[in-house]
Amino acid sequence: MKNFIDKLQHPVLASVELLDLIQDPIFLITEENETFRYAYANPTAFNVLSLQQTDIGKRVEEVSFSAHIPLYYYQEVQSSKTKVEVPELIRTENGAILGDIVLNPILSDDGHCTSILVTSKEQTALEKTARLLQESEQRYQSLATNHPYGIFVFDENGHLKSGNIGTETITGYSAEELLETSFLSMIVENEIDKIKHHFYETLHKNRLERYEFACRHKNDQLLYLQATNIPIRLDGKLVGMHVVVTDITEMTYAKKSLNEAKAKLEIFWENSAVPIFYIDAKGDIVKVNPAFEEVFEYTESEIINKEGTLIPAAMKPDQIAILERILQGETIKSHDTIRMTKSGKLLNIISSYSPVHNEKKEVIGATIISKNVTELKKVEKELQKSQEKYRLITESTLDIITLMNLSGEIEYVSPASEKVLGFPDHVYIGKLFTHNIHPEDTFTLIDNVTALINGGQPTPLDVRYLHRDGHYIWMEVSPTPVYSNGEMIQLFTLARDVTERKRLQSDIAKMAFYDHLSGIPNRRSFDDKLEKAVLQANRTNKKIAVLMLDGRKFKKINDEFGHDAGDAVIKEMATRLQASIRPSDTAARLGGDEMGVILPEIDSIDVAVATAEQILKSYETPVFFNGQKITMGAGIGISIYPDDAANEKQLIKHADLALYEAKKANRDAYCVYEENQR
Repeated sequence: MKNFIDKLQHPVLASVELLDLIQDPIFLITEENETFRYAYANPTAFNVLSLQQTDIGKRVEEVSFSAHIPLYYYQEVQSSKTKVEVPELIRTENGAILGDIVLNPILSDDGHCTSILVTSKEQTALEKTARLLQESEQRYQSLATNHPYGIFVFDENGHLKSGNIGTETITGYSAEELLETSFLSMIVENEIDKIKHHFYETLHKNRLERYEFACRHKNDQLLYLQATNIPIRLDGKLVGMHVVVTDITEMTYAKKSLNEAKAKLEIFWENSAVPIFYIDAKGDIVKVNPAFEEVFEYTESEIINKEGTLIPAAMKPDQIAILERILQGETIKSHDTIRMTKSGKLLNIISSYSPVHNEKKEVIGATIISKNVTELKKVEKELQKSQEKYRLITESTLDIITLMNLSGEIEYVSPASEKVLGFPDHVYIGKLFTHNIHPEDTFTLIDNVTALINGGQPTPLDVRYLHRDGHYIWMEVSPTPVYSNGEMIQLFTLARDVTERKRLQSDIAKMAFYDHLSGIPNRRSFDDKLEKAVLQANRTNKKIAVLMLDGRKFKKINDEFGHDAGDAVIKEMATRLQASIRPSDTAARLGGDEMGVILPEIDSIDVAVATAEQILKSYETPVFFNGQKITMGAGIGISIYPDDAANEKQLIKHADLALYEAKKANRDAYCVYEENQR
C-alpha cells in the first residue's frame, strides 16, 4: 500500500499517519476513467472490511467482500460534487454493522471531483468509538504539542492562533509571547515578502508549500529555518494552515563553511603548477587539472574517454600494485615512476597518492599529485659521471644537492644552500650530514641513511633544516647511493623546499577545526575538546567550567561602523579572550559574536570567576578601527561540571541560561548558573 500511496501523492494522504490513528473505518476512493479505485484504507477499515493490502489500487468491483457500498452512491457524489450520506446499514463478513456512512467529495483546483473520502461508524460500538475518537484526538494534540519540530497554527486570514513546545525551543518565544506580537516581527526584513507569498499560496490556493527563511531568535541570534505549510480543511472548506518548522541554522553555516573550503581547494586545483588528478576505485582517471594537460598533453575529455594512456606497458604491474595499496587505505608519498605523454615521450614522475573515502569509510578513489622530474633525473645521471660537470649544473637549481662519504661527512654542497638556507656551502663541508638538522628529525635521518648504506631502497623523507635567520625550513630529502664499478662509494642527496606544501597541508587540516575569521577553534573543535574534558574529569574527579560569551551591542557596531569593523571587533575579542585564559584552556568562536571557553581540571568555581573577571577587564579597552573608537563588551554565563550538569549538552545549556541572566544587567557582567534559572 505504501508504494501505491507514494506514487499517488494525494494531498489527503499527506496526513496518512493521523488517519491511521482514527478508530473508525476510513478509506479513500479515486476516480479514473469513469471507474473507482481503492487508494487508501486505515487499519480499522482493513480489519472491519476484511480488506487485503493487495486490494489497494484495485477497482471497486474487483474487490470481493460483502460490505460493498453501491456504485451509484459514488457516481452521485462525483456528479453533484457534494457529500452524500448512505442511509442503509452495511453488514461486514465478520458480523460488524456499519452506519453513518458519509461520502465526502475531494475537489481539484479546477473544481473536478477526483477522489471520495468514505467515513463510517461501527454501530455496535458507538460509545467505544466515541471514546477512541476522543483518545485519538488527544494523541494528535499530544503529538502536535510535544513534537520536536515547531508547529504554528494560523487561521484562514493568516493570523497566528497557537504554537507548540517546539516553537518555543526553536525561537525562544513562548506561545503567549508569539500570540501577543506579529509572527512577521521576528522575520528578517528581506524575507518577509517570501513568507507572505508562501502563506498566500497555501491559504488562497490550497497548496502544500516548502521553503526556507531567516528569522531572529528571541536573543537576537540569526536562525535559518525550513518550513512546510499544510492546509487545514474542514468539511471541504479551508479554515487555516499548519506551519511546521525545523532549525537548519547549523546545517546552513556548515554548508557555507564547506563552500568556502571548496572554493579555496578549487583555486589550488586550478592554479597548481603540478599535475593533480582524481582516479576512481578501478584506477580510471575521472578528473584532471590544467597542469595535467600541460605536462601529459591529454585533454580531460581524451583521458576520461580512454583515448590514450599515461602508463607504459612495462609500468602496468607497478600501477596495479599501487592501486591495491590505495584500496587498502594506504597513503603513498613520493612514488618514483615512469609515465608517457600523448606524443609518446617518457617522463620521470614522482607521485603522491591520497585515498578518498565515502561516508562508510570505504575507499572510492584517490587524489594524485605528480611532479615531472625528468630533467632532474637527467641531472642525477650526469652527476654520477663527473662531479665537476655536476657542480656546473647544480648552480642553477634551487634544490640543495649534497655529496657525502660513507662515514656521513659532507664533501660537497650545491650553491643553492645559501639561496634556500642562508648558509654558504663551506659551512657544511667536513661536517656530519646531520649538521643544522632539527633535533627531533636527526635520528629519523640517521636511520634512513644507515638503511640505505646497508642495502635498503632509497626512501625520501621530510626533515627540518636550520635557516641562518634562526627558523627551520621543511625540506624533502631524497638520499641516493653513488656506485663505481658496482661498489657504493658515496651518498648523493637532493633536498627541496617543501615549506609551502606543509603549509597547505596544515591549512587544509586547520580549516576543519578553526574559525576562518578569528583564527581560534570553531564549534566542532569546541565540542570535541569538551567531550574529552568531561572524560578526563570523570577519571580525575576534577571539575570543568564552561563560559559562554556574547558580545554586547554587536549589531549596533555593524550598523554604525560597518561589517568590516564588526569583523575587526570579533578578531580582537578572540585575541583578548585567548590572552585571558591558561594554555590548557580552550577558547572557541561558536557563531557570530558568540564565543565559548572550556576550563578543564579546576578545583573550584573560583578559577572560573577569576577568568570571567579577567576577560571582562580585557574588553574595557576600546578597539580602534580606521581611526574610529569602538567600545566593546560582553556578557558571560558560567556553569560547572559536574555540579550543574550531568553531561556536555546540559553544561552548555546551563551556561547559556546564566549568560541570559548576565545580559539582563545591560552592562558587562558575568553570572554563575543557579538551579532557579531553569
